[in-house]
Amino acid sequence: MSAQLASPAFDSSRSRQEDLSHAVARIERLGKHLFGVSACIVYLHAADDDPASSFDTAAHAFCAQQDLTDDLQVVPEKSSPFQAALGKIDNLDVRFYALQPVRNRDGQIVGRIGLIHERPRMFTEGDKHCLHDLVAVLERELHAHMSSASPAAK
Repeated sequence: MSAQLASPAFDSSRSRQEDLSHAVARIERLGKHLFGVSACIVYLHAADDDPASSFDTAAHAFCAQQDLTDDLQVVPEKSSPFQAALGKIDNLDVRFYALQPVRNRDGQIVGRIGLIHERPRMFTEGDKHCLHDLVAVLERELHAHMSSASPAAK
């Protein structure tokens, strides 16, 4: 019976990891529906103890390979019905993407949220504000996760 029980530290760590994974999945679902895009991707730079950084879908790989600036990046900047594909994810021709950096408490970029769509689209000021809000929710989750995972928090 003791083999079936895990240590409290292991259970707590796994619970925090699952909580962050669920929060990331929830943010991706919200972003996809909020912006009406084909995919909303949360890509976190690799960290050994971070389960959310181990995503390996083609959409995550697409977001990871794009250059990241210090602020919002929207490609193309203007919508055109004749926009050439910017890339391909599985069977999806990417004709629009937006990337917003995600930062830790120190202001360092630790990841990004990417919006991907198969058709060119306008990205309005309202969209920009909503994306900033979505990033703020993700950053809050990451900060809470990092605080609960640090030895000082225990």
